[in-house]
Amino acid sequence: MRLSVPIFKGHKHAIIGLAVALAVVVGGVGAWTVNRSSSSEAATPTLVSATTSTMRQSVSATGTIQPASRADLSFVVSGTVTNVPAAVGDPVSVGATLATVDSASLKTAVTLAQATVTADQDQLSAQQNAASSAVQIASSQAQLAAAHSRLTDAQTALAGATMTSPITGTVAQVNIAVGDKTGASSSASISSGSSSSSGSSPSSSASSTAQIVVISTTSWVVDASVGSEDLPKLTKGLQSEITPTGSTTKVFGTVKSIAIVASSSSGGSASFPVTIAVTGSPKGLYAGGAVDVAIIVKQVENVLTVPTNALHTENGKTVVHQISDGVQVSTPVTVGTTYGPATQILSGLKAADKVVGTTFRVGGTNPNGSNRLRQGGAGGGGTGGFDGGGFNGPPPAAGGS
Repeated sequence: MRLSVPIFKGHKHAIIGLAVALAVVVGGVGAWTVNRSSSSEAATPTLVSATTSTMRQSVSATGTIQPASRADLSFVVSGTVTNVPAAVGDPVSVGATLATVDSASLKTAVTLAQATVTADQDQLSAQQNAASSAVQIASSQAQLAAAHSRLTDAQTALAGATMTSPITGTVAQVNIAVGDKTGASSSASISSGSSSSSGSSPSSSASSTAQIVVISTTSWVVDASVGSEDLPKLTKGLQSEITPTGSTTKVFGTVKSIAIVASSSSGGSASFPVTIAVTGSPKGLYAGGAVDVAIIVKQVENVLTVPTNALHTENGKTVVHQISDGVQVSTPVTVGTTYGPATQILSGLKAADKVVGTTFRVGGTNPNGSNRLRQGGAGGGGTGGFDGGGFNGPPPAAGGS
């Protein structure tokens, strides 16, 4: 029985020691857990690289796709339409027949005019052979010239009985039908680009008073406009990027013309027409379609840039923040042109240098006064919030300092 007392006491001390050890360990784990929870609230900085690229300055505009060539055609003679082989959407070449009117009376007029020319020529020849007076010969010559003029007019009218396409393209509108009457007051006009003879900008998608409209579908222009503040930046030949509405595919072009007279003015803001010739024959463009345009007014190669929001002003100097051995340091830089979200760096950095691109939280202060990155929890000077500990690493041993 006496032996049981030491055994009991030994167990008692062991139990007490175990309880203390457990308490220390639990306490250590508890502190680690709290610190780890605190570390999850800290923000990690975003580091971005200084990059070398091609930078552009552009003038933005909206516009409308128009055919580079368009022919608005109407009969120039009176008559009854006898045939309309052209239909909307038909491809046509130069000289293709689009419509005709009854030409019987026109052929008769040509025959009569030719007979008159023949008779007047015979009369003049006879007078010349008979050595008639100069007055008679002059009169016959004038009469023959008038007959030739009437013959030419009759032949032109006969040719006008057949409407042909003056350009290679596609039939866009047909506003006549067989049996319609045509008037001698009708006319024809051909425009190149977006400017017609009247100086307006016809839209092939809009209704036309012409009897038949033919447009080019392999060459296009963009009718756009810019404000007075952008007008001095533009010159003929500038490259342009064109994006049709609803598409992500760009096509390209060059500035063809720039108006110096405003086409409209609203609220004190003037709008100046700009025509851009589309390069090549890209697919997916349609007359009247809306586009967004970026006219490249300046392009610089091999520009070293950083995000504009990475620049700061300290003591009157422009600096970027960099990380050296976990410490944030300020690096003075000389800046050039700002291109929206990016700014040119002239000196102070080289390509691939890392800078802090966003705001982040910082932890304690080093003896030298610089702020150390807060990558872990609150507390000591080591990463992860613990002296000697690693970020996302294990907690220190129970009872350790």
